[in-house]
Amino acid sequence: MAVSERRPGLDLLRVAAVAAVAWFHFAFRMQVTGEAGPADFGEPGGFARYGYLGVSVFFAISGYVISISTEGRSAYGFAVARFARLWPGFVVCMSLTALVTLLVPGLGFPITAAQYLANLTMVAPFLGQPFMDGAYWSIVVEILFYGWVALLMAFGLWQRWPVAIAIVWLVIAALDQAAIGSGLLRKLFLTDFAGFFVFGMMLRAAERQVPGARVVLAAALVQAISGGVLFAARLPAVYGGEPFDPLTVAGLVLGALLLLSGLSRLRLPDGVTAAAGVAGRMTYPLYLLHQHIGYAAFFLLGPVLGGAATAMALAVALGGAALIITGRIEKPAARAVRRGGLWLGEWAQVRAAPLLVVRRRR
Repeated sequence: MAVSERRPGLDLLRVAAVAAVAWFHFAFRMQVTGEAGPADFGEPGGFARYGYLGVSVFFAISGYVISISTEGRSAYGFAVARFARLWPGFVVCMSLTALVTLLVPGLGFPITAAQYLANLTMVAPFLGQPFMDGAYWSIVVEILFYGWVALLMAFGLWQRWPVAIAIVWLVIAALDQAAIGSGLLRKLFLTDFAGFFVFGMMLRAAERQVPGARVVLAAALVQAISGGVLFAARLPAVYGGEPFDPLTVAGLVLGALLLLSGLSRLRLPDGVTAAAGVAGRMTYPLYLLHQHIGYAAFFLLGPVLGGAATAMALAVALGGAALIITGRIEKPAARAVRRGGLWLGEWAQVRAAPLLVVRRRR
């Protein structure tokens, strides 16, 4: 995306979202679960417990950005572009996480060759293996969203009926959360996060003045708030009874989505926009690297340096790694994957053309 086409507000929001998730993991989760070992860094942070909502903000941004990225693309072109964007950086970050985890066995995260190979696909649980890092679950959610988008694009529905698709998705999510409670629906249709994805989708549709988009945008906001509150209600069972205030969750979701709506229209000078773009792209490797590598840092350095100094050292190290991965690895690798994918698509078309001619003659 050219500098003039970027939305720097969304890049800045990505930075805030990944910082919130890291804050949740290091100031709350690892304190409750003991995943960084027995080191005592004090009581779990009170407000840090809500940092996990940064992931939901990522989903809302994704709904908006993916809607833009489908414009003028075929389903195959979209799939290739998404794979090129996600997979190279994922493989590098996952491999680094595996290496650090192997070097710090005291963390208690065992690794096998089968687990590593399964994680190369980005969907390890579908192959019966655990994620290399606990943060990867959201990548699978994103991939499922992309899969639905590509399927709808292939049938010509995504472009023609964006508002109708959004309404159907919100209805499925509402019915599942209010009455059905199906684990299959929850996983297949991402009912916990439907409101966030649809909010982003309809924000873009409203920009394009698609009829009915603003009404569904408001409905998605309500669904996102209710979904966020219901999701938070399940968290005390995961975190030893630690409370998550529903009013705080509702307020944070409302504020974050309204902020997204405003920031999507923010325009800044080209130099600032370019810098924000670099920071925004860095959030993907930062997110992939931060959790288990962060636990390793607190496990090794925390007892010596203390929590604050360890956090600062970790931020510098992960920021430098993310910058290198973004600039030196992800970009050239993504270009190579896109070229390979497009070549494969053209080759398949050439091979299929004679078969189509034969069928037409019949």
